[in-house]
Amino acid sequence: MRTQRNIYKRKDGRWEGRYFKEYGADGKIKYNSIYGKTYTEVKDKLEKIKLGILNNPKTYLKNAKVKLKDVCYEWLETTKINIKESTYAKYVYIVKNYIIPCIGNIKLYEIDNNYTDVFINKYSRLATLTLRDIMSVFKAIIKFANEQYNLNIQLKRCNLKAKNSKNIRVLSVLEQKKLEEYLMKETDLPKLGILLCLNTGLRIGEICALKWEDINFEEKTIRINKTLQRVKIIEKDSIEKTKLIIGTPKTESSERIIPLTDKMLNLLEKHKTTEYFLTGDYECIEPRSYRYKFKKYLEEAGIEHINFHALRHTFATRAIESGFDVKTLSELMGHTSIQILLERYVHSSMEQKRKQMNKLNSL
Repeated sequence: MRTQRNIYKRKDGRWEGRYFKEYGADGKIKYNSIYGKTYTEVKDKLEKIKLGILNNPKTYLKNAKVKLKDVCYEWLETTKINIKESTYAKYVYIVKNYIIPCIGNIKLYEIDNNYTDVFINKYSRLATLTLRDIMSVFKAIIKFANEQYNLNIQLKRCNLKAKNSKNIRVLSVLEQKKLEEYLMKETDLPKLGILLCLNTGLRIGEICALKWEDINFEEKTIRINKTLQRVKIIEKDSIEKTKLIIGTPKTESSERIIPLTDKMLNLLEKHKTTEYFLTGDYECIEPRSYRYKFKKYLEEAGIEHINFHALRHTFATRAIESGFDVKTLSELMGHTSIQILLERYVHSSMEQKRKQMNKLNSL
């Protein structure tokens, strides 16, 4: 007779409870069993095993009252001192908006390997990268709980398959030429920044944090070693604030040196100044304001709207069309792997498709 998950009454009259032990070499779950004279006896044993303290009833009584949300806050406080402020803000956002609303009131002894599926099912409509971030934070919290509360909570492995990404529109060759012609008329520093992004693939946070001292006119290079972003800071009183942060790029590969074309270098020399690249002043333009400017430029140039990140996609697409080798382009864009470049940033334009199809004429 089955009563609740993993607890059964056997034909011999005893009760049997099964619990997760480990994953085998073939990836399949292995279980252990415990037995008792009554359902309640087995249920209590399972709860104690989940807490990893079968022989320590005092610790069991203490830990049984702890809720996951309490552990989340403990983990955040412990993690805060070892990570960047922007990363901490991201963790707080995930905990506050996804983990606690989903299972924050669950007690530690109630958590088992099936809670991996709970998140995947609840947030299945989210982008795969977002879901991966949520799962990464959740696993880190459970690992912390295991260490701090002498637990042995095991989470099921999950393979999150990337969803079919939406087709991100990049500028056609004609649109890019049209935009560049517009930006070259009465060029100022913000317009110059758009041209630089089109020709280097810089992210918006990188161009906003860029300073003129990062450009080496003798070596004809530009150094990317910082990024600017406005992050959400949620205080303990649940008041949400935002803060502008200039820090190091997300990954080591994002710190890079990009060679500049002679054409781009000559254009930069004509507008050379000091301090922040986009302002020539001690104050910078934040990404949100710069996006507004970019939107205005598109409207004035008569070009259909694209988001700012599409400039990066456009650069990658033009580079591939021009014959760049993928390894070089990946390093120029600051990617950790070639695969990321191919999956996210390289888009074949209709002109390129037609060019490749025309090769069949020579067969």
